[in-house]
Amino acid sequence: MQIEDSVAFVSGANRGVGARFVTSLIEGGARKVYAAARDCSAVSKGDSRIIPITLDITDPAQVAQAAATARDVTLLINNAGINRLERAIFPRDNTAARAEMEVNYFGTLGMCRAFTPALIANRGAVVNMLSILARVGLPMMGSLCASKAAALRMTECLRAELAEHHVRVLGVLPGAIDTDMSRDFPPPKLSVSEVVDAVFAALANGPDEVYVGAMAQGVGAGLAADRDALQKQFAGYL
Repeated sequence: MQIEDSVAFVSGANRGVGARFVTSLIEGGARKVYAAARDCSAVSKGDSRIIPITLDITDPAQVAQAAATARDVTLLINNAGINRLERAIFPRDNTAARAEMEVNYFGTLGMCRAFTPALIANRGAVVNMLSILARVGLPMMGSLCASKAAALRMTECLRAELAEHHVRVLGVLPGAIDTDMSRDFPPPKLSVSEVVDAVFAALANGPDEVYVGAMAQGVGAGLAADRDALQKQFAGYL
């Protein structure tokens, strides 16, 4: 899929990776970009091709309205997500795991379901922004890992369901990115531009499961070689 002349919908578009997606889509010649966020006043404006959308992906009514507004979408980028930086078993906040699952799994699933009719009609593509932590447990972010793992399994099933409709489904598994969400994770970290560039390259002619950066690629290789040893290594980050 080419970015030029595409019609994209980006959730979580007000900062970080989402904001960079919006900018790069416009620079790449997208015909229109729906830029969605809970507070769309923070969404980048100044270009008539950018359409701000107020959206909380955990609100079914808002998701349905967004899908009805963007019936011309050819590229759905599910970027919205949260990280409460909590352990799974001894959290400081017992509501964190449910909140992460509501956004990172159920919210993303709801977006995929709502936009599927348009994506089938337009032979489009879905990009689900996940994390390499979907494949390995990091105790300091234990409940996040669970929510991203659930989203990865859902992405795989979505890919299988939509294959016959010629809709591509990408799961993006980056390492730590230099954003607020990974502020407590040690460097090195990916820049937002590196992540967006890798996604665009995969859309053009790449795999459907995208490992971005040396950390993510190393985890993938480590899991294939010795899963137990890799998991023990990550268990040290308490």
